Amino acid sequence: MRHKALVFLSVLAVIVMAVAGPSASVGAGQAHAEQASLADEFGHASQEYGVPKELLLAMGYVNTRWEMPPPSASDYEADDPEGQGNYGVMALMKNPSMDTLDKAASLTGLSRDQLKTDRAANVRGGAAVLADLAGTQKPADLGGWYDVVSRYGDGTQYADQVYEVLKSGASADISTGEHLELAPQNVEVPQRFSVQATGDYPGSTWYGNGGSNYTNSNREATYDINTIVIHVTQSSWSSAINWFASPNNTGSSAHYVVRSSDGFIGQSVHEEDIAWHAGWWKTNKHSIGIEHEGYINNPSWFTDAMYRSSAKLSAYLAKKYRIPIDRKHIIGHNEVPGCPGPGGGVDCHTDPGKYWNWKKYMDLVRGYAGGTSSGSTYTQVVDNTTSGRFRASDGWGSSSYSGQRYGANYRFLMRPLSVSDNAGYKISTPAKDSYAVYGWWPADPGYNDRTTFRIKTPSGWVKRVVNQRTNGGTWVRLGTYTLGAGDSYRVEVSSKSPDAGYIIADAVKIVRR
Repeated sequence: MRHKALVFLSVLAVIVMAVAGPSASVGAGQAHAEQASLADEFGHASQEYGVPKELLLAMGYVNTRWEMPPPSASDYEADDPEGQGNYGVMALMKNPSMDTLDKAASLTGLSRDQLKTDRAANVRGGAAVLADLAGTQKPADLGGWYDVVSRYGDGTQYADQVYEVLKSGASADISTGEHLELAPQNVEVPQRFSVQATGDYPGSTWYGNGGSNYTNSNREATYDINTIVIHVTQSSWSSAINWFASPNNTGSSAHYVVRSSDGFIGQSVHEEDIAWHAGWWKTNKHSIGIEHEGYINNPSWFTDAMYRSSAKLSAYLAKKYRIPIDRKHIIGHNEVPGCPGPGGGVDCHTDPGKYWNWKKYMDLVRGYAGGTSSGSTYTQVVDNTTSGRFRASDGWGSSSYSGQRYGANYRFLMRPLSVSDNAGYKISTPAKDSYAVYGWWPADPGYNDRTTFRIKTPSGWVKRVVNQRTNGGTWVRLGTYTLGAGDSYRVEVSSKSPDAGYIIADAVKIVRR
């Protein structure tokens, strides 16, 4: 976050005074003699635009925990990972990827400045955009708004976050002295037929980048990775993930993004590549950037789950790259050395801010780095060429056609069979325990989109269906399963499928942490 954010708290104070004043105006025919509560503002917007109040509440909670950050908190800046250009409780966007701010202005007649700075105006603008996206035939219930919310937030990750809050409910005391509650709603988070590839860190999920917002590299051979930089997104987790993945983002990225509610970790840039996160090329070349969901002026975002998950990640990185676990090598974005401006980093960035508990974080990193939770990983990879550990009949062909293969080649069936002729992987497990199981395959439009992996557990075989037309050339997490001790064929690729296309058997991996 750039130096303009140094005025964050003073600007926020002015906004709170304006909101609390006796004659705050929201413009365009809607003025109140006295500022309404946020709950009332959600209610007014709901009635005016026919959008469920509960949906607006859930979105506001995901966006900002119902606070109204000043525009400077995340004004768009191409080279700043926190400068996404999202404004207010309803996270109205204005950047090269999304422009719901101008859309809201057009629909409501309110100015950009009103939508950015006036809370009631911002809520009204968000409701107007949602109603416009829904069209004349609005969904009959909360569940029907999922696709609309997804389009509003530029991706299903955002809709998933909103619907998880709808399902669980939420409550908070906000800085204007109000207490808000959202009761749990009878909704479901849609289960999409897909699996996400795992990230470099075994506890992460790969979401990818826009392609033009990082530098392709091979840092283990070229640069010494010696620093971890701690960031705060100034947005929701899903907003950061979507922004880093946008092809319209050509200026910023980070390697990892940690979610506040549960510590879930998404990865946007591979560790061997250079993310554009620090604001200083020398630091970028030698560092891993970890973003944390939230806003620097609100400590409620920095949950115990977030600290612990991030600390496990940092401990993993420290051991992997031999990074000293001290405050010279694990630093805040505001401490990036060499950042332009008098005084160094403090004139350029302010995250993670005064509420980030460095003592707690560093104690956790040291603890995880010294304990079994980050240091005793058991991993085994079995390729189709691994001697004595792969079996398949002569009906499975061999090919090295795809550059996304693992190792020298991969095995394939040209079409699904009506009989069982599975390819199998012999896995050695040191103890009965929980193991993350991964598959690797090259992807191609002509491959099978409903390929079944079978995993043998003590209670029987478990099936996992994947799409081999996507997620090629990377480890894809199939799930975490209890595996028995010993050495046996525990993973298979089924020869059967209801759909056409080549079935691929390449490599599998297990990880116990």
